[in-house]
Amino acid sequence: MLHDLAQRGEGRRESGAFLLGTIEGDHRFVRGYLLYDDIDPDALQGIILFDGGQMDKVWDVCARHGWRVVADVHTHPGGYGQSSTDRAHPMMPRRGHLALIVPDFASRRTGPGEIGIYEYLGGADWADHSARGPGFFRLRRFA
Repeated sequence: MLHDLAQRGEGRRESGAFLLGTIEGDHRFVRGYLLYDDIDPDALQGIILFDGGQMDKVWDVCARHGWRVVADVHTHPGGYGQSSTDRAHPMMPRRGHLALIVPDFASRRTGPGEIGIYEYLGGADWADHSARGPGFFRLRRFA
């Protein structure tokens, strides 16, 4: 997925994806992903301008597989800090939703501890879990 994000951003613009899978208790299992520009071809404009009217495509994939959106991920040009635009416009404005930010347009190998992890609390409030990085994730390859 990080390779796909890097390719879609072409090293010069943000790219992103919805992470799809299941939630079991406190654990989120990512089973697949949908890139923003596969859902909305006009989404990548330097920053991400996603047309929420395209979400039916996401819901169709989720319904077909018994999945849900478990997080979203997007890239930034430098670090993984959350921008004021990120804070003001969550991709999924639902309490508990996770927004992940990958630095350097995903141009290098990045793992837990090197990405932003933000939990939407509602309103304009977010919790920053980035410092918990490696303890927050366990990575396994897709089967």
